[in-house]
Amino acid sequence: MITLTVDDQPSVTDLMKAMLAKIDYKGTHLTANDPRKAIEMITPDVQILFLDIEMPGMNGIEAAKEIQKRCPRLNIIFITGHTEYSLEAHGVFPSGFITKPIDEQDIMTVLQNLRFPVDMPKSPVTVTCSPFGVFVEGEPFDFKRDRTIELFAYLVYKNGTFCTTGELLGILWDGSIDKDGHLRQLIKDMRDCLKEIGAEMLILKKYGKIAVDIRTLEYTGNLPDIAEEFRWI
Repeated sequence: MITLTVDDQPSVTDLMKAMLAKIDYKGTHLTANDPRKAIEMITPDVQILFLDIEMPGMNGIEAAKEIQKRCPRLNIIFITGHTEYSLEAHGVFPSGFITKPIDEQDIMTVLQNLRFPVDMPKSPVTVTCSPFGVFVEGEPFDFKRDRTIELFAYLVYKNGTFCTTGELLGILWDGSIDKDGHLRQLIKDMRDCLKEIGAEMLILKKYGKIAVDIRTLEYTGNLPDIAEEFRWI
């Protein structure tokens, strides 16, 4: 994807760039801290514009109307900490809204519901369901800890559903709360290993729960076969 984030606060554009690079590490993610500069930067190649509403001088709604004259099929996603602007912003027919403080999962949600769809990035990881195997660009991939593969397999089996710590303890150790620290180590191992291969966007966290973003993962076989292999059922 090619994105442009516009906010008068550099801390916001830096954060957005980092999160977008995590979600789409092969994409191009541009930033600007002045809406007039953003207007100059817009080209037909830019697919998604993340635009703060409240900015000094030209606000985001005014900038969006100007940009739409040149790029009518550009996905515009407004960023705002002030919900009172939402009604006025709807007149621009945006692809979505993100409220501050910005959350990575909120970004993923709007990217999956764009007004003008773009190809979402796919992770380099592929999975076979039976027998369960993890591959990176066709080559077998192993996590550093033996039990991590079962954790990852369960998250894949859950097909994108967020899992609580209690649920994972129940699957891996029959609910033993003494294994809470071990579970945290497995989660860290899983995320660190995926980060090393540029696939950290596969793991989603929200409200203390964790999931695999099944939308960016390619797999072959039937997910129920994973449960049978690991004898969860």
